[in-house]
Amino acid sequence: MNLAPRTVAIALIAIGVAYAASAQVAVAVRVGIAPPAVRVEAPPPPPAPDSYWIPGHWKWEGAYVWVPGHWVAPRLGEVYVRAHWVREGPEWVYQPEHWARIVAPREFEPVVVAEAPPPVRVEVMTPPPSADHFWIAGYWRWANRAWAWVPGRWELHHPGSIWAPAHWVRAGNHWHFAGGHWQPL
Repeated sequence: MNLAPRTVAIALIAIGVAYAASAQVAVAVRVGIAPPAVRVEAPPPPPAPDSYWIPGHWKWEGAYVWVPGHWVAPRLGEVYVRAHWVREGPEWVYQPEHWARIVAPREFEPVVVAEAPPPVRVEVMTPPPSADHFWIAGYWRWANRAWAWVPGRWELHHPGSIWAPAHWVRAGNHWHFAGGHWQPL
């Protein structure tokens, strides 16, 4: 008789460690029909000055269904990657939303300021040039000791990469700039 598994389980319980095994299966959603053009949304006022807007997206439930955008609170060193569709040959593959660690390019210099950024501007998104384009929201940049607005724009998806949205995160009495670049998956 092999008692080793019971011994290990008893030892884990004895030292106060809770252990649960689970398996997750990721199922890729692939559709042969391009998603409709994104909807123009008017975001409500942000719940906090450092919140950033995640635009809505189309989800597949036997047909495309619109999921409205929402505000998220930032996490220092992480970025919220919104759900989106990527073309792979004749199919469209759904990429679910998730948090990802920010990996800044080497040439990025840290930007830390004591002054809070102004409220995020509400931008009107024009229709995308194609279904392969991705909306990059505008943001406040700190330049020459003043805030300067960088307007949003459409860009082609970068295969194998995610967009880390530009945003400010409060840490103590300072504001840290994060994101604003493409990074590998």
